[in-house]
Amino acid sequence: MITIDLHLHTKPSPYSDSEYEFSLPKLKEYVEKLSIDCIAITNHNLFDIEQFNEISERLDITVLPGVEINLEKGHILLISENTELDDFQSKCKQVEELITSKSAYITVDQLKEIYGDLNKYLLIPHYDKKPIIRSEIIELLKPYITAGEVTSPKKFKYCINNPNDLVPTLFSDLRFTEKMTEFSPRQTFIDIDNTSLRAIK
Repeated sequence: MITIDLHLHTKPSPYSDSEYEFSLPKLKEYVEKLSIDCIAITNHNLFDIEQFNEISERLDITVLPGVEINLEKGHILLISENTELDDFQSKCKQVEELITSKSAYITVDQLKEIYGDLNKYLLIPHYDKKPIIRSEIIELLKPYITAGEVTSPKKFKYCINNPNDLVPTLFSDLRFTEKMTEFSPRQTFIDIDNTSLRAIK
């Protein structure tokens, strides 16, 4: 059994976050205190390869590169293997250049054009969490989506007991600053024996 948190923020987006100063020691404390085996860095519409490499070097767990994208008026997590980072950063840069306001978003066609074969990634839409990805957009991405993010254990239990819902995931959505005194208990536990993206998918 492994513990994962695939929705973490380490850098403010100019259109999605208030300004904050990221604390790597606080992220390290979070990972160690809650015995987390794998995380993904998923900042809004951007990927900072230098910061990602620094985080990966300082933590003794699997760190996956990701991005939280404004897609069709909702949000979706797109998570990659931790290889070909330069290519991943280049693709995320295209998203960053398209999201130029709080209300801006990319379309499903643009997502496919930018990232190519979506089978290479783990896609997790906001499912029962605002801003929600609409059901018709999930339908368009159905070949690539098996799980959706929810906001609470109650919603997790509801979705996991409903065969018509996506498999639910519960993540912290934290922004790590030096002033943090408590950590969210929202993580997901998976019955697998390794932390590769392939195994998690």
